[in-house]
Amino acid sequence: MRVKTTQWDLESVRPGGREVALEEQMEQIVHQLERRKSELEKGNEDTLIEEAVENILHVQELQTKIFELDEYIICRQSTNVTDAKWRDMAGRCSILKSKFNTMMVSFRLFLAKISITQWEQLVEHPEVRSARFYLNEERRKMEDQLSPEMEALIHDLAVDGFDGWEDHYEQELSNLRVRVEANGEAQSIPFSQAFVQAAFSHDRRVRKAVGEEILNTCEANADRFASIFNHFAGFRNELYRIRDWSNPLKEMLDQNRIRETTISSLMNTLHEHKHLLHQFFQRKAELSKVDKLTWYDTQAPTYTSETSLTYDEAAQIIIRQFHSFSEKLGVFAERAFEQGWIDAEPSEHKRHGAFCASLPAAEESRVLLSFTGSYQDLVTLAHELGHAYHNLILHEQPGFARQIGTGLAETASTFLENLVLDAAIEHAETKNDQLSLLEMKITNGLKYTAFIPAKFEFERAFYERRKHGALSADELVQLNTEKEEEWFKGTLADVNGYTWMTIPHFYSTEKAYYNLPYTIGYLFSNGLYSMYLKEREGFPIMYDQLLENSGKRTMEELGREFLNEDLTGSDFWEASLEPLKDAVEKYIKLTK
Repeated sequence: MRVKTTQWDLESVRPGGREVALEEQMEQIVHQLERRKSELEKGNEDTLIEEAVENILHVQELQTKIFELDEYIICRQSTNVTDAKWRDMAGRCSILKSKFNTMMVSFRLFLAKISITQWEQLVEHPEVRSARFYLNEERRKMEDQLSPEMEALIHDLAVDGFDGWEDHYEQELSNLRVRVEANGEAQSIPFSQAFVQAAFSHDRRVRKAVGEEILNTCEANADRFASIFNHFAGFRNELYRIRDWSNPLKEMLDQNRIRETTISSLMNTLHEHKHLLHQFFQRKAELSKVDKLTWYDTQAPTYTSETSLTYDEAAQIIIRQFHSFSEKLGVFAERAFEQGWIDAEPSEHKRHGAFCASLPAAEESRVLLSFTGSYQDLVTLAHELGHAYHNLILHEQPGFARQIGTGLAETASTFLENLVLDAAIEHAETKNDQLSLLEMKITNGLKYTAFIPAKFEFERAFYERRKHGALSADELVQLNTEKEEEWFKGTLADVNGYTWMTIPHFYSTEKAYYNLPYTIGYLFSNGLYSMYLKEREGFPIMYDQLLENSGKRTMEELGREFLNEDLTGSDFWEASLEPLKDAVEKYIKLTK
């Protein structure tokens, strides 16, 4: 099979773009939200089962429509971030989501009013039984919220308050420029482009020069970003206070469907294995012929792959490896490449990074990245197609049963990333290629097991201190530096104390403590992958069943039911670090 295109096809989703129809659809949804809110507010403990089912199905349909609209607009906007039309559409969709959130307050109140006897019958009704977990979850949320009027007011104020600070941050970050030298001339380039040079350039002199300019740029703009961060966190803290949420992690735990004891066990296990980070950095410093690495050395490759892949070659590797796991996964990969699900063409105005969008009405996904021919691009493509495969499984479920915890969202993506990367390491044509790929595996793993946990601990400390007043830019830098140094234990000469400025995950209104879910997902997936390597027979069937139920269980329930593991203990998390531990040991052995 040859890949026909490197650009995705959105025509099959919405022929001709149909922007006018898009605006009309948004207006229709606004009216539907208002009408549904009115119907929900009529509910009481005597509401008939059939009436309740009708309301549930309508809310589920509205949720799916708005989600798909949002995903479609993100796709359109991401291929040209300068397009004002789609930026405006994104703004309109934010207002639509706010209205939906307001209606959801009425929906939860409607569910909470239903008597216990009626409720037990309702959740067993054939048309809503698969959404039982989600409905129980939404019903319980009423215990944690204010009156419907207050919650509606909060959502309305958030458009120009909480959401507004997130939008303001994104605009400021997109306008951030860094001065660099290129061919003897000074240039001002976007921050994201400068960061790539500082992090990945093979020339340490370039990394050092660009890294220093990045710090200069951050220092010059730190006060403005500190103001944004303080207001953003202040809004969230105040929201938690008036809702009487004494545990600041409550929202994050609920969104990840995970218990705090599990998080504690996970973090304790990572702290006990910080030596993996230290061993790797010490060996990397020796190979780089420096006493200690500094922050701009941590992601730069010590070994450079001699192999460059065409997009078609990358597709063949992925299809072959996916087929090696299961026929279903292999056929899925063929479909994604053949039917134009992937936009891989590099472009000046394309959104930086990679993502996967779910389009449930079409039962398809769309993947965006900028493919330049590196093995990292191959791994990124496998990762995003993992999200798409998870979507494929979930698209067979009703809308409410597709709502998965943010940590679980990384399960299939990281698993398939491991599947493709390990095969590439095993079949590398040269030792240099092998070491380059092995280093990539380790660097990616350490991002989840050390860098992100350090950011989580910084964020938790910042929110606690923010309760007592705003922190200055210098105080944020100091706190950030302290938390990073606790993890790196002197293996780095310098850390970057400005990461709180430049990582958008700190500024997500929808996802609280949005850095940590990536660590949760990585470790959970790694635990699955360790099981797969030990016992492959029957694993793909169990794996698909786990993904199918990922919107219907907590993480602990999934662990017990499908893996026979207690996630509140340390054994599973210990096992989840085995692939990374093996990779570090192999790297040190091969480079001696």
